[in-house]
Amino acid sequence: MLFNPRDGSLPGASWAWKKMMRFGVAFLVIIGFVVMLWPSAEPIKMPLTTVSNITISPDVRCELDYDLLTRLDVLNVAQYTRREIVVDTTEEPVPYTTRLEQPLLGVKKGTEGAADGCSIPIPMAVTVPKPPKLPIASHIDFGVATSVERLNDSLDAFAHWAGYTRTRIFALIETDRSENGIRDVKAKAEDLGINLFITESDDDYLHRYFALIPLLEENARESTRWGCIIDDDTFFLSMASLVEALDKYDHTKSMYIGGLSESIPQIATFGMIGFGGAGVFLSRPLMTEITNKYDECSAMDFTGDRRIAICVYRYTQTRLTVDHRLRQLDLMHDASGFFESGREPPLTVHHWKSWFHADMPKLAVISELCGDTCLLRQWHFGDGWILTNGYSVIKYHYDPDEGDLAMEQTWDAHNGANEESYLHELGPLRRKDEDKKSFQLQDAVVEENGRVTQWYVLRDPKKGDEILELSWRKR
Repeated sequence: MLFNPRDGSLPGASWAWKKMMRFGVAFLVIIGFVVMLWPSAEPIKMPLTTVSNITISPDVRCELDYDLLTRLDVLNVAQYTRREIVVDTTEEPVPYTTRLEQPLLGVKKGTEGAADGCSIPIPMAVTVPKPPKLPIASHIDFGVATSVERLNDSLDAFAHWAGYTRTRIFALIETDRSENGIRDVKAKAEDLGINLFITESDDDYLHRYFALIPLLEENARESTRWGCIIDDDTFFLSMASLVEALDKYDHTKSMYIGGLSESIPQIATFGMIGFGGAGVFLSRPLMTEITNKYDECSAMDFTGDRRIAICVYRYTQTRLTVDHRLRQLDLMHDASGFFESGREPPLTVHHWKSWFHADMPKLAVISELCGDTCLLRQWHFGDGWILTNGYSVIKYHYDPDEGDLAMEQTWDAHNGANEESYLHELGPLRRKDEDKKSFQLQDAVVEENGRVTQWYVLRDPKKGDEILELSWRKR
């Protein structure tokens, strides 16, 4: 190797030096990328977008059923929690509202019972009354004026209280022009155990409504004690409770039993009548009296449930007997305060798919496991969450004191009503909790193993929805 006297370098040194410089720069670039991409103690959380444009938060550490999420109308899942509830039954009385020390959701991480993935491993045990036997209601006939389409839509709700109880439902519908409408409805009713009898009429709805009374009277059996006029969205929570309630009245006398509106302005408009959506009960002697005056009453200008009341008042000495468990529910938009009150459940509810939304057939699914007395039964848990069975899981911003009987006034005023307008039926009342957290029931099914699974969803358009899955089983 020769020394270069002009620059003091070895031959080829410039080329070697440049090559080493390029290698060094490349090495530093690679090291930089490695440092940037190396996992840190707090990894950057990137939401995972999956099929059907459903976004799952990285906090959800379990596999989810995307068909279920679609059914629940959930597009962004922020949290998913599963919990099992074990049901014990007792012959002893159980209050509708029970307080438990155990938390429902607030189990701290790292402690016994903390969530493993999406599931809280320790079951929650609750006690409910032993379910009543399926009642025999052959002494009650129901009449409803509707259309074949609405009747078909109502059958799932009717099945809860009328299925296999030997009661009869007489539907007076507008003339059906479809080819198989009535046949299909009758077949569905038979599958659900509903004794359904359909009569077509060219009369308008209001005339068909009043014509239900002679229809019931003409078809009464020897065992018939009561005829009941209902709307196609009248829902009875328990046929057993209804039978027990009617047994307290003397069916051998002319009796007119109904519920008032919860709103004074509604009463001011329509009068002291049995409001039809709550169910209007007529003893058999009264049905005979009205039928004998049918021509006079049907010629009156009054319509619907008001015509029934005026006919009774004008042509008989019978007056309305108010049963406060028959509920018209003239409550606008949000009736959650009524359902979450912790009071004894009503006999009927109305307007549940019009003035407000509460899926009564879904609410009633839990009765397949623990009976009608399970519906709307309430548990207060140690972490502040309150389960109203079949309706919601909520947490108040300020938890009411134990024994507080006030109902949260969640609904909007209607027809000039104020707070005092609702006291006669719903008082005492308290103001709406604007910061209440609320999981609302979205779906419920009976599983093949006899369990019942409910899904409650807390909606949050910004952060994503939280889902609570409750799996119920008998001990």
